[in-house]
Amino acid sequence: MTIVAKMNGKLVEIVKVADAVKFSNTRGWVMICMDWEKADRKKSEFKWLPSTTRFDWVREFCFE
Repeated sequence: MTIVAKMNGKLVEIVKVADAVKFSNTRGWVMICMDWEKADRKKSEFKWLPSTTRFDWVREFCFE
């Protein structure tokens, strides 16, 4: 299952949600993949965003 969200007019994949990360003392983070449409081994644009980030919409998709 893949969770896709729209943020600033661009589609991104929500990869992981974490309460704590090692690089910050702030709680609540979301990891997104900016180039999610590529094959798994070619994905390279990952970003951690604060959980306060607003998405236009979030949907679950089952690609099989």
